[in-house]
Amino acid sequence: MSTDDSQTDAKPLAVRQLSVPLDVRAACRAGEERVGELPLSALMRCHDMAPEDGQVFYRIRFFQGQGVHPLAAEIAIEAALALECARCRETVVQPVASSSWLSFVFSEEQAEHVEAAAEPVILGREGRVKPLDLIEDELLMAVPLMPVHETPCGPIPPNRPYESGQLTEPVQDERESPFAALAALKKGPRGKD
Repeated sequence: MSTDDSQTDAKPLAVRQLSVPLDVRAACRAGEERVGELPLSALMRCHDMAPEDGQVFYRIRFFQGQGVHPLAAEIAIEAALALECARCRETVVQPVASSSWLSFVFSEEQAEHVEAAAEPVILGREGRVKPLDLIEDELLMAVPLMPVHETPCGPIPPNRPYESGQLTEPVQDERESPFAALAALKKGPRGKD
């Protein structure tokens, strides 16, 4: 393999490493930490929000906490996402940052008893999780509900009547009401009651 090939494989290698299920118990006991950056386009549920050459910066620190559910982690992400502006429907690149405390549990019942400040992550029997899934989940939770441009949006084209405020009143349906037709049937052939 040439030197150029190894350089182009660097990002996919990081993605592949983060896709390997991690033994959470061992990671928490060791105080393992993962820090780095990934291309947004590598995240399957987020690639449609990726601006050109968009990256997500992440840090995950595993540790043993106190209390009933001692397996825990802190996660932090930062990225710039290409989203649809809620006002003009054009693309707006919006920076997002988020951090959470994760509490790893093994069932839905345990998840119900996690401290309010923590996000439960259900591991299942194997006690493993893909760090890439944690990064992607945190990024999705950071997406704003109503992204908008910081500066006023430009004029909205007239072919978008809803967004431009040029929406006309709905056209009244001129058809006869079904109740009027029923009333006419009840009158019978004489035309009068």
